[in-house]
Amino acid sequence: MIKNIINKFIIEEYEGKCLIFSIISGVLLALSFERYNLYLLAWVAFIPLIYCIYKNNFKYSLLYGFIAGIIFSIISINWMFLFLLTNTKSFFDSFVVSIGMWLYLSVYFCIWSGIVNLIKKLKKIYVIFFMASLWVLLEYIRNYILSGFPVNLLGYSQFKFLSIIQIADIVGVYGISFVIIIINCLLFYFMENKTKKYLVISVIIILNLFVYGNISINKFNNMKYDTELKIGVVQPNIEQKLKKNDKYKGKILNRISNCANKFEDNNKLDILLYPETVLPKRLEKYPQVRSVVKKIASHSDITLIGGKSDARRKVYNTIFVVNNSGGVINKYRKKHLVLFGEYVPFEGFLSKIFRKINLLDNLNKNDEIEVCKFRNYVLGINICSENFYPYLSRKFVLQGATILTNHSNDAWCDGLSLPYQHFVFNIFRAIENRKYLIVSANTGISGVISPTGKIIIQTKNQEQVCFEETVYTNKYITIYDKIGDLFVLFCLLYVFSVFMFFIYYRLKYHLQMHSCKNF
Repeated sequence: MIKNIINKFIIEEYEGKCLIFSIISGVLLALSFERYNLYLLAWVAFIPLIYCIYKNNFKYSLLYGFIAGIIFSIISINWMFLFLLTNTKSFFDSFVVSIGMWLYLSVYFCIWSGIVNLIKKLKKIYVIFFMASLWVLLEYIRNYILSGFPVNLLGYSQFKFLSIIQIADIVGVYGISFVIIIINCLLFYFMENKTKKYLVISVIIILNLFVYGNISINKFNNMKYDTELKIGVVQPNIEQKLKKNDKYKGKILNRISNCANKFEDNNKLDILLYPETVLPKRLEKYPQVRSVVKKIASHSDITLIGGKSDARRKVYNTIFVVNNSGGVINKYRKKHLVLFGEYVPFEGFLSKIFRKINLLDNLNKNDEIEVCKFRNYVLGINICSENFYPYLSRKFVLQGATILTNHSNDAWCDGLSLPYQHFVFNIFRAIENRKYLIVSANTGISGVISPTGKIIIQTKNQEQVCFEETVYTNKYITIYDKIGDLFVLFCLLYVFSVFMFFIYYRLKYHLQMHSCKNF
């Protein structure tokens, strides 16, 4: 019986086989990400989908790519609907926007599958690099279009695979996605053609990544760093519903003040970090808030604490840099806003349909990219989702940042997997720039990450906790810092060249066929 089932579904041509295979690809890929963490599945997840592409025409390749994409999106970003429903209380808005986002993300799989189908008859070496380059290009577009939604880019699935992801200091997270697609293609050709050379090439690639990765890890583990800093991190765990209610403002101030009291005065910190928007009222306008911040600031040389600030009748999500006496010496204002949180695309049109979907009301972005300098070290500050965008941390480092920080508020995501996925981004920003990265979350995951991507300390989600740790500054500049996402440009040029080559020969073929018919 089992043999008959295998023959029917795997060996014989069966009209439903590709439907099953595309679903399998979506499921395997979703399971490779946080919170499931079966990251090795990513290296084989595309094989069933590639099979579907090769066994079908352009139209069906689009369909099977879409199916894989929608399955992947619903499983890996299943928090979307509950996240919106919890915070808007609008079932209609939450349902429609969630479906829209899942469909939108599925389109990238659809485009990739369709275009790959068109060029699948070219030489295998061209097709392999084309598949990987096109995937990288689509990820890059998704990372930035309409403010960007880069959750679960393929490379992020490997955050625990430290030996492999060290190449991020050259090619960024996109380079890791590139390699994963390459291996999937090679393994598909190995299974399809029973040719061992594809398996051998796969092994060689992985071994080279291991060698580079372990050399890099040893290098930065034994590196002589510049300045030792003692830092304190506060995770106050303030529920979002309390932050919205004015009657709890005093309790919130007491909580963030009491958290600071847990740090010993006789062993003063260099830096004390709080999450974004933790201050319940404007620091500049309310003496009560200024008094609490002054008290907090006495525990360290500088304190980074989040709130909102006003400038020219505009409101900004801000990290205040406060000195030991409570004076504000700098302000970092957020540059990238959260899609459907702080920013609604096509607002004039969509606001008429979705009246409750903008969770934080309209905030403004600051286009200036600047670091915070204090004594002999320089801070590169990111607020919440700004760690999605590699170019920001890179520009901070090029301006002299010797340490990176991320301040977030994941209280919006109560009990969901998003805080775990959000924390993963920081691992790659640390490797790309080879800097210690400190994370302070309100409700979410706080921690400290080394320049090799190793998590030195990590809190639990939804816990109130404070901790101290030692970190080190450095002025090291990586290849990625110098060239940025030049690798993506190479992928774009390769995709364009191969596609032009394909179009040229298709036109040449049709012209020859037309000439033969006339003859």
